[in-house]
Amino acid sequence: MDPADPHNLERADHPILETIEIATEGEDCHECVAKLREPLMRIPGVQNIKVDLARERVIVTFDARKTHAPDLHDAILKSGYKPAPLAD
Repeated sequence: MDPADPHNLERADHPILETIEIATEGEDCHECVAKLREPLMRIPGVQNIKVDLARERVIVTFDARKTHAPDLHDAILKSGYKPAPLAD
């Protein structure tokens, strides 16, 4: 396959999107959602963030070529919330 082909998934500029669910502790209101979203959206490669207040989860879709899960965890910590282990 031609590396210049825009449909070639191996192209370096083609995003590799991953979605992860991160358990968090302490958010319980819409202000908390904003506090979580803002630092996460500043991370290069983050495409989408959903906060599930009822389950205390943050679902992040990001380009794995531009950022990694530890960067997302660091941003959550900096927002004042704490990543938590997922319950089985």
